Amino acid sequence: MIYLVATAVKHGRGGISTALVGLCASTDLQKAGLTLIESHRGNQSKLKAYYEAVTQIHKQVQESDIVWLHCARWLSMLRKYLLARHARKQGATIVFHFHSAVTDDYLRSPWRRWLLKQMVQLADGICVLTPWWRQRFIDELKLPEHKLHVVPNTLDEEFLQATPKLLSIDNGPIKMLCMTRLVAGKNVAAVLHALAILPTRYHLSIAGEGPELQNLQQLAIDLGIKERINFLGWVDYDKKINVLQQHHLFILPSQFDAFGMGFIEAMAIGLPVIALTQGPTPDVVPHQQAGYLCEDVSTAELLRAIDFCTTHYTSLTTAAREHARQQFAVAPTVQSLLNFFSTLPQR
Repeated sequence: MIYLVATAVKHGRGGISTALVGLCASTDLQKAGLTLIESHRGNQSKLKAYYEAVTQIHKQVQESDIVWLHCARWLSMLRKYLLARHARKQGATIVFHFHSAVTDDYLRSPWRRWLLKQMVQLADGICVLTPWWRQRFIDELKLPEHKLHVVPNTLDEEFLQATPKLLSIDNGPIKMLCMTRLVAGKNVAAVLHALAILPTRYHLSIAGEGPELQNLQQLAIDLGIKERINFLGWVDYDKKINVLQQHHLFILPSQFDAFGMGFIEAMAIGLPVIALTQGPTPDVVPHQQAGYLCEDVSTAELLRAIDFCTTHYTSLTTAAREHARQQFAVAPTVQSLLNFFSTLPQR
């Protein structure tokens, strides 16, 4: 049996709850006995969810089962570590799967790195999102290579089967989409500054909520581009495809993302992606093949990226879809994961 321990799938706003949708729907994982243990769900008490998860582990987990725990920030890591200790007492094989961008901050901090090292010592295997993350764990935690496995976020069949609707940008408006939580570091304001210089046929939709929303709305007024921006609010998972299909380009020059689920969702629908060439992003978005990776968030650099993606739109949209299908489909990712699980020591 494989017990997946994580926040409730499809019930959160982005993050792990979205990233696990494709994996949880995998028939191969279901045949291997995949069972979900929810460590958190929406507004439910975290303490109550924790005790329910502990109870489920003690009732169901047996010797040689795999307990696969998905970690976000520190409190999430702490909960998963404590749940892993309960699972270890049951004789389970422990696998931690790291999802959060702030993990890199922990790796850079001596005392947090020490704590992280104590945590991973409990694990029989470690899953990370891209080769960049794999190398960071090897370099900073001195882990043996065989203990680490790359498991990229995957796309469910709805995304892989969806088709682009905007096949041309020769006439009419060019519609760009920024879909993210509106917080510092996502650099959405930089996109507005670039939009202010672009011809009026360029329009921007901003999908998301967060503390920066009012600042962005005021900036749109100050720059005189309010009429060219559409604030969509938060877009639920089941409405994402429809929103993506109404746009030509996906732009999110975020300072740092652990992976960038929005990037692969956009590419699957045929939207070239504009992002920053930082951290793991080059593992996800191939530069000048499925989009454009900027060196910085200067207006000049963003304008260069937008011009490139507009000029090469037809070839980029085709390449983006193909890249998403080849690299982020569920079946090959799951098969590789199951092969990794088979190499782990049984207790």
